[in-house]
Amino acid sequence: MKKEEKSLTPKIDLFENIAVAFSGGGYRASSFGLGVLSYLKQVQFKDNALLEQVKGLSTVSGGTLMGATYAYAMAKGDRFEKFYTDFYKVLDEDKLLGLALQKLDSDELWKTSHKRRSLINAFALAYTELLTNENFQYLKQNKSHLEDICFNATDFSFGLAFRFQTTGRFGNYRLNNHHLNQLSGKMKIADAIASSSCFPIGFEPLLMPDDYVSDHNSETYKSIKEQPVFKNGVGIMDGGIVDNQGIGSIMNAEVRRVNEGKPYDLIMVCDVGSYFMDAWEPSEIEMDRLGWSKSPKQLFNLLVEKLKLSWWLWLPLIISFGLLIFGFMNLPSVGLFIGGGAMAMFALFAIALKYFIGKMEEKSLRFWSWMMGMVPKFMKGKLKRFQNLKLRLIQRMIEERGTSSLIMISDIFLKQIRRLNYDLLYKDESLKNRRITTLIYELTEEQYQKGDSDEKEMDIKEELINEPSELIYDAAKIACEMDTTLWFTEKDREVSRLKNLVACGQFTACYNLLKYCMDLKKSEVNVDAILLDKMIEIFQADWNKFIKNPHYLHDYLEREDDMLKNVG
Repeated sequence: MKKEEKSLTPKIDLFENIAVAFSGGGYRASSFGLGVLSYLKQVQFKDNALLEQVKGLSTVSGGTLMGATYAYAMAKGDRFEKFYTDFYKVLDEDKLLGLALQKLDSDELWKTSHKRRSLINAFALAYTELLTNENFQYLKQNKSHLEDICFNATDFSFGLAFRFQTTGRFGNYRLNNHHLNQLSGKMKIADAIASSSCFPIGFEPLLMPDDYVSDHNSETYKSIKEQPVFKNGVGIMDGGIVDNQGIGSIMNAEVRRVNEGKPYDLIMVCDVGSYFMDAWEPSEIEMDRLGWSKSPKQLFNLLVEKLKLSWWLWLPLIISFGLLIFGFMNLPSVGLFIGGGAMAMFALFAIALKYFIGKMEEKSLRFWSWMMGMVPKFMKGKLKRFQNLKLRLIQRMIEERGTSSLIMISDIFLKQIRRLNYDLLYKDESLKNRRITTLIYELTEEQYQKGDSDEKEMDIKEELINEPSELIYDAAKIACEMDTTLWFTEKDREVSRLKNLVACGQFTACYNLLKYCMDLKKSEVNVDAILLDKMIEIFQADWNKFIKNPHYLHDYLEREDDMLKNVG
């Protein structure tokens, strides 16, 4: 009977051990995440900042840009205010792209670098200069309140998550080995950031271990390269390919912590992605463009037929020579020389083009015969149909294949992975009353009014929680409308995108923490009721401040920074 009562009333040590996961999403994710951290720093819990209770950190892509910089700052012993000011400045000054391209263009730099010359390695060097030059071992040796740190990437040999982490298995179970573990500490934090944010199409993969370890003559490096899987290097790319929210890493850390008797009391997933997507639309092809109403075969035959009319190729050449001779015999005439020369050039070009087309016809027939030789017999007769299709139809077929494939890769596939990872989090009954999702779009007016039952355990508007103001709706809308980029455009600056992103992280975190505490109060969990009421009071007071001014905390931190500069 006692066991049954215990299962019905689980105990939660409110906010004692918190895990935070930051999703990918370029500067949008970095800025939103900065807002979340700054709010956690502002909240007082017992005798310290609530941020000090964060023990687990899992980041992806743009979230890693911010999260890795924060982890390094804490390991270094910096005050939060310094980290916040420095990182905000990196975002605001927007030097990253320009610095990366400058490094890519430097011939001298790559002559001495152990890295391959590529855009992603140029970004890695820019991260080294702008954010941190320390190795991964630095995070292990210099302890902070962060006990479990993981920067997520993906390996392109087995398609598995590759984790740069301070606890648990480094890499993944297919690539993990003694020598890689030895090298892991020597890898730069900046390279982990680059790996985590190395999204396909935009970048090429980094090579493990070639791009990560400077000493290619070390015995450890050579031992890894002797292994078949590492012989040509393992491609490492964006963590968002398999888990854009970093949920899997936090779940793995939770299992380890449960075995150690110190599970997370709260897992907070901060996500700037969404289930929204632009619907695919068919191509609109102009029907009467010159030549597009013909098939490739018809167009090619027409061109060949035209060039077979040799008289119009040779006649201009004969006339041009006549003009040149006449101009020479009747005293040198500049006009005749220029006219004759131009006509001669035209004629020679046309003759060369005819020769080229003839050769092309000959080679195309050979190429077509070779291609047809590779096609199964039952398909040969069917493929001949394609040569009679109109060019406009072929263009539409190609365009629609391209656009639908791009949406499948960049939207549909990633959204399915997103749903699967949230299922992993929300179908685990052991985590009930111990999880929050903080979504960038949830406090836009449209989303707040209709709720988000797909990804939240419950989204009930509590009577004690005042509705968001129009100011909050506007700030959230500006925040979630930013594209996934590693730069801010002129349009972003016109609408103060960075300011609104940071503010959105702050007030969305506040809203979800308040709602979480109120849900706990209604539940049957065993929690310190006095402490819970106190935290509700704190979150409620902050939420009401945000309703009046969504940027109040952002503006306060900005004033604090100005005061510190003046004192300095």
